[in-house]
Amino acid sequence: MEFSYQAPETKIESIETCKDWDLSKLITFTETQYHQKIETDINALMPHIDKVVRVHGESHPHLPAVRNLFLQLVAELNDHIKKEESLFKSVANNTIDAGKREFELSSLAGNHIAFESVLENISELTNAFTAPAGSCKTYNLVYNSLRTFNEKLTYYRKLENEVLFSKIKA
Repeated sequence: MEFSYQAPETKIESIETCKDWDLSKLITFTETQYHQKIETDINALMPHIDKVVRVHGESHPHLPAVRNLFLQLVAELNDHIKKEESLFKSVANNTIDAGKREFELSSLAGNHIAFESVLENISELTNAFTAPAGSCKTYNLVYNSLRTFNEKLTYYRKLENEVLFSKIKA
């Protein structure tokens, strides 16, 4: 049985490389490599999470909690992305004052801390994204995909915190 979902391979630029980019290129990179792909990854992964919970949730009671945490993360990410894209537009059009820009950046950085907390909880519940021995293909797929998703979001948060937000402040 083949699965339609595979974590997309993305050539991730180094943080150091991104530091040399102008703000416009950095925003475009963030929107295309993260905002758009996060939604794609979520839409591809969610049916598999639902299936694993439906099939194995009774015998593995942590799975519904993993699903609920992932849904919480999805809701927070959707809100975060909307706020970011609104900020990007305001910055590009020069329609935001310094105080409001600083407030928005602080709020977005706070979101990153919340994402990290949810992902840490998911990691704890999944034994660092390690499926139990003898797990079915879908179970393994979900854990591997959650690990990949976590890695992408860790890079995304680091890129924004260390590079993008600093350039927006300037």
